Amino acid sequence: MRRRCSALRGLLLATALIASALMAAAPAGALPWLQGKFTGEEMLAHCKATDKDPMQDFGRGICTGFIDGFAAGHFAAETWHGFHHRDEKMDDIFGHLCVPEGTTRGQLARVFVQFLEKNPEKLKLPAGLLLDDALRESFPCPK
Repeated sequence: MRRRCSALRGLLLATALIASALMAAAPAGALPWLQGKFTGEEMLAHCKATDKDPMQDFGRGICTGFIDGFAAGHFAAETWHGFHHRDEKMDDIFGHLCVPEGTTRGQLARVFVQFLEKNPEKLKLPAGLLLDDALRESFPCPK
């Protein structure tokens, strides 16, 4: 049993090292899926989509999924950073979102749409950066 655990640990370590080496050696544009390719313009169209049957509203689903994924990713990054860098002031380094508890995805989508409509010159930028700006502007953290 001990030999199996040791072999499994070795395999996992080797896999992690190979994956790290491949990612470090990859050119900057080699992993586009990791960067997120939705623009503000695309998300504005998805978040403003309407349909008589909300269950069939694909655009709104993309909008809601994008916002939910962003929030989950931000929470995971904050948690990881806070755990691994306990001695640093995370808000000064990484930032913090102060969205009030109980805020719905629909409210977040409306905040995002309002921000995008108010800043048409930014619509070609990555949607994740714009959503971050929209949430920080609409829900500023207390000082």
